[in-house]
Amino acid sequence: MTSTDMNNFLSALEAVKQDYTCKICFELCKNPVTLSKCFHLICSEHFEGLQYCPECNCDLEGCTTFFDDRLGPCIESAASLDQMFEKYKPTSKTGAKKGGKQKSSTKTETFVRKPDSLLDYPLKEDNANKKRAPSKKETTSDEKNFSKENKIVKHTKTDNKGRNDPNVSLISSASSRINKMAEKRNNKGETPLHIACRLGKIDKVTELLNQGANTNTKDNAGWTPLHEVVQNGRLDLVQVLLPYNTLINVPGPGNETPLHEAVRYGHVDIAVELVKNGADVHAKNCKGETPMQLATDDMKETLKDATENIVQTQSVNVTAISGLYSELDLDDVRIYCVSQYRTVLNKLKALVKHHSNLHLETKFTKKVTHLIVDAEDGVCQSSVDVLQGIVSSIWILSSDWINKSTEETLEPFDKYEIVGVGTKTYNGPKNSRYNKYKQYPGVFDGCHFYLHNFTVKYEVSKTMILTKAIVTKLITDAGGKVLRRAPNPELIPEAERLIPYHAKKDGKLTKCSHYIIFKDIYEPMYNMQHLKALPIGWLIECIEKYELCEPW
Repeated sequence: MTSTDMNNFLSALEAVKQDYTCKICFELCKNPVTLSKCFHLICSEHFEGLQYCPECNCDLEGCTTFFDDRLGPCIESAASLDQMFEKYKPTSKTGAKKGGKQKSSTKTETFVRKPDSLLDYPLKEDNANKKRAPSKKETTSDEKNFSKENKIVKHTKTDNKGRNDPNVSLISSASSRINKMAEKRNNKGETPLHIACRLGKIDKVTELLNQGANTNTKDNAGWTPLHEVVQNGRLDLVQVLLPYNTLINVPGPGNETPLHEAVRYGHVDIAVELVKNGADVHAKNCKGETPMQLATDDMKETLKDATENIVQTQSVNVTAISGLYSELDLDDVRIYCVSQYRTVLNKLKALVKHHSNLHLETKFTKKVTHLIVDAEDGVCQSSVDVLQGIVSSIWILSSDWINKSTEETLEPFDKYEIVGVGTKTYNGPKNSRYNKYKQYPGVFDGCHFYLHNFTVKYEVSKTMILTKAIVTKLITDAGGKVLRRAPNPELIPEAERLIPYHAKKDGKLTKCSHYIIFKDIYEPMYNMQHLKALPIGWLIECIEKYELCEPW
């Protein structure tokens, strides 16, 4: 291994360690748990009594944790590699290892948070005295830090003498803001970045990326810029795109990831580059095929070798993606308000007069970007409007957002986002919004539904009266398809035998492509691997949680 290769490896190893480092004890996580509100990792022992995330400083009230048994072996491997290559790390003049752990000079309680939205910069040490939100023309030091710390990285930055600088090893050359002008589309839904990638114009691609072009936008067919360059066999353009917040496992048409395409087209070098940068060799397309299954025997061995030499993980911080999109969301806020209080509506009308980016919609249309509902402690009641807001992946905010906003300042959205529908455990609003940011298909992707005997209105509750038209729209907006005839389990067309994208691994619905939905009278006539009969309550729960729930 050359010295350059060794330096690149050590830099990549340090980046992996940073992903797995607890920001409370600044050690590799022990018994790591993931915070449900912001998806950051900490040691499980630190969670009890924790009020704010030590990395993004978001309020952890009502936050839970979940455990991923795959993280432990990954952290142990990172620690073992770090110990094995300790002697190869160059030392600085002070004798400290370059890229080593940097202890914070201040206590965790006093740092300024990296917000979900760049409008909010409260200090944790004094929540009552919040910093003034910066205007669009201002650039604060916190905003600069946010943009730097939330980039996917490929190489470490060097100082003016060409040396690796451990203090900026997580900095990417990517723009800190998505440029809305760079997102203009042609009649195929292609952005200028799509076109430049398809035509292989590397100079134009670089220019657009530096201007803030979004690397994850899909065209009308479902292709991202990364799909385009992979299909064309342009390894150089793949390497240009990856450092710019590029999500590497975004599914395109048929849920084919860029790695699927690289394998299909026989681009071995690109496939290796993708795998080394975190591409999932076991990602399934709509037919259940994985890149590893599609690969030839020789390519399989190459891919296996690549999985053992990963130089960069794809643990992209969802909060960072949310922060970038939140800026775009603020540019044109179109509100549909269903609050029962006249004072809320009157206050909203007053705010519209003083904020040029704020618009009031009189009915729920595709233009709506924010739904305002009444809530208590962040929990709202389920209704048709709420379900439609979830499947539309828009912000669903408590009416407190209107009450707290002023003629001078609009409150940040994330502080007032609905945390649960009916209960705090039903996190559909945020799950759906993040699903959109990550460019994943809808929760019912790959699913076909037949609505049994939905001929009249069906009252689920006082706030939810369903018709066949309403349920059909909810299903289709969530990526599913509605059938006119009841499916015959023996005669389901091959084209409809799809793998649901959001089915839980090894769950009961992994291969279930067809569902018969009953309303008041539930008749479980089918419980087959590919066809199940379920009540309307299950369908509603899937939307309220925005996940393909396991049938009870």
